[in-house]
Amino acid sequence: MIRPPFRVEPLGKQHDRAAFSCGVRELDEYLRSYAGQDEKRDLARCFVLIHEDDPGAIVGYYTLTNAAIARDTAPGELRSPYSEVPALLIGRLAVDRSHQGRGWGRRLLLHVLLRVARLTKESGFALVLVDPISQDATGFYERFGFRNLPGAERMYLRVKDLRKTLGSA
Repeated sequence: MIRPPFRVEPLGKQHDRAAFSCGVRELDEYLRSYAGQDEKRDLARCFVLIHEDDPGAIVGYYTLTNAAIARDTAPGELRSPYSEVPALLIGRLAVDRSHQGRGWGRRLLLHVLLRVARLTKESGFALVLVDPISQDATGFYERFGFRNLPGAERMYLRVKDLRKTLGSA
């Protein structure tokens, strides 16, 4: 897991977004140009991984936002009497190039899943969703129990399967 001298904290003005580069233009651009705006408009929350020796440098980040999927598109075990099935979306997850290949993506995902597990005690939602940006990302999420949502590029993990995933990771 994430231990000192590393920590995860909410994105703030002290973090150097311009220096972050994960190698995926959309993820870099989001952090630089849109994460702060989404925070101000209460559309998403962004959390950054930093090292205590250089707390302005972003090692990695992820975002969380509320979401829902239409009842008719939900897999059978998720069908609900309501028109939508509530979910939490991990909108983005990225690690700076200088830290890739060291397991930080895995640790960040575990961190966000632990955060999500705590949130299930305070808010009702049935799914955790992700939008993988590539085939490699799809494989990454599959290793944590995420499955393809039928008819969409989105993947899901049932909240009831979350503890099992955390227990085996």
